[in-house]
Amino acid sequence: MGADWWWRALMYYNIAFSNDTIVSDLRRLINQIWKLIPMREHEEDWQKQLDHVLLELRGLNIMFGDQLSLLRLLSELEGLHEVNNFMVYRSAVFTCISLLTELTNSIDVN
Repeated sequence: MGADWWWRALMYYNIAFSNDTIVSDLRRLINQIWKLIPMREHEEDWQKQLDHVLLELRGLNIMFGDQLSLLRLLSELEGLHEVNNFMVYRSAVFTCISLLTELTNSIDVN
């Protein structure tokens, strides 16, 4: 993955977001993924939360283009709809958080 993978998003809308802004938004999305664990544990509407996260990631995929990490992230999250075992679900959420964290860390904020 190139160091400027996110540049396509800026070109897509012809808006110059700072790297800090992009990183902040990705961190916010990481927090939204974290919420999936306690929501399912407490029998809240975790599927609605998951659908919202998936919607945002589909938008990122349109903006950022062909990124293997986004494909893996979308695949893992989509699979959560089918997982009945909570420990498997939890592990998949952690995998998603790691993938999005790697993507976030690839952005130079200096």
